[in-house]
Order: sequence, then structure tokens, then C-alpha cells
Amino acid sequence: MNADPKTQPPEASLDAGPRTNAELREEATGRMVETAIRLIARHGASKLSLVDVGRESGYSHSLPNYYFKTKTRLLLEVYAFIIGRFKKSAQVWNRNRLGRHPRPGLEHIEATIHAYLGLASAEPTRSRALNVLWAESFSSMPELLEEVRPSNASTLYFLEDQLRIGIQRGEIRADIDVESMAVILIALLRGTVSQSLIEPGRVDLVRVCEAVLSLLRQGVAAPAEPVHERR
Repeated sequence: MNADPKTQPPEASLDAGPRTNAELREEATGRMVETAIRLIARHGASKLSLVDVGRESGYSHSLPNYYFKTKTRLLLEVYAFIIGRFKKSAQVWNRNRLGRHPRPGLEHIEATIHAYLGLASAEPTRSRALNVLWAESFSSMPELLEEVRPSNASTLYFLEDQLRIGIQRGEIRADIDVESMAVILIALLRGTVSQSLIEPGRVDLVRVCEAVLSLLRQGVAAPAEPVHERR
């Protein structure tokens, strides 16, 4: 009797095919990461099981353990995958909207806000899963902080850098507290997306995006230089 291919790693069951073991491994792990994202968005990270990931992906219940070894490692892979995909998608989003890479400073901050809220609307499952991972990293699953903290720090440093560039360019007020403003911006964006997940029927992310941009400009934009009339 032939062995059930689902009980074998893809390399073992399909190694006579045209694809390499590395390609089969990438396909399997990618499918399981995407499945984990859907399950996390639906049930939460703490309730995720490697058994369910394997079965929902169309493989055996043991294959996720074969590749990821532990649930924590899978969750860290999921988090890194979502963040990486967001960064790539944000670049495409901004290029399609602006026709170029955003200029450093205030424009780049505004483009980030557009992309962040736009992608939350366009990719709701990944957005929900990411918010779940954030919430559980400081509650039921502190082991996730291993991945969350460096990523969070990177985002804060990025916003701080763009604010400082804006100050140097004269488009952002020089008296703002850069570190505090970066925290406020990231909290505003994450809080907005969380609210849209709680009450999707009440939150129009396109409208909210414009309101956030208006608050940003009122709060940090340098005053325009007065225009002197010629005599």
C-alpha cells in the first residue's frame, strides 16, 4: 500500500517532480503561514494550533511541526511575513498614488499614513492578524515581543527621522518633541485600524485618513511665510 502523501513532507512525496526541494519547502511554508494568518484573524494567536495549521493547509497535522518546530516560531514567522509584505505593498501603493517615491520629510510621513490606512482596508485579514499579534504580545503571549519590539522600534525611528528631515527642510515646526510625536503618530494609526476592526460599519478609513492628515498638518506643519505685497 502506498503512503499517504499528506503524511510526508512535500520534499519526500514530490521529489521526483520538476521542482526542487527548496521550492517545495517554500511553497509549503508559505501556504502554512497564510493559513496561520487566517486562523489568527479568526480565532486569535493564543488559540492557534500547529495541528489546525497543517490540516487547514491541506497537509498532515505534523508538517508544521516538521518545519517550524514550535508554535512560537511559526507566530514569529507570521509576524515578520506580514510586516515585510506591508513594506513592499506600501512602496507599490505610494508609487501608484504619487508616480514616484515620496520625498523625505512631511510628504513621506503623509504617504506612510495613506499606505497604512489604505492597506488596512485592502488587506483586512492580514491587518486583523497583525493587530491580534500586537495585542497578545503584551498580554497572553509575551514571547512574541522578541519580534514585535525591534519592529516597533524600527517604525518609531523611521518616523523620528522623517520628522527631523522635515524640520531641516523648514516644513515642520522646529519646536515639536520628535520622539513624542512619533509615538503619537504610530498610536493614532494603530488605534484607528483597531477601531475599524471593532466597528467596521462605522469607520470609513478613507475619510479617517484625510482627518488624520489634517491633524498632522495642523500639529506639526511650519507656518507659511507671510507674502509681502509689492508696492
